[in-house]
Amino acid sequence: MPTVRAEHPAATGPAEPDDAPAVGAEWYETALREFVSNEHLDVRRCFLPGLPLRKSAYPPEPHDLVDAAVAIARSHPDKYIRHRVEHQVGD
Repeated sequence: MPTVRAEHPAATGPAEPDDAPAVGAEWYETALREFVSNEHLDVRRCFLPGLPLRKSAYPPEPHDLVDAAVAIARSHPDKYIRHRVEHQVGD
């Protein structure tokens, strides 16, 4: 695309990579908090498949949120959410 110009033309080489593990961990914890606090069905359906529901996937602080998310999903009126949590937890 000939009309596209670099904002900083003096910059050379590839950009530094993000700290992918830290970004992933932050995303999981944020998504876990949103799943627990947001009662909207589509929000919960969207977040649940990508959430690790094992305490070992998180630092100690959000372990209570993992328990809450599993409890919410297991008792949820939506059949998909109830099925999905059992598939993920494996109990």
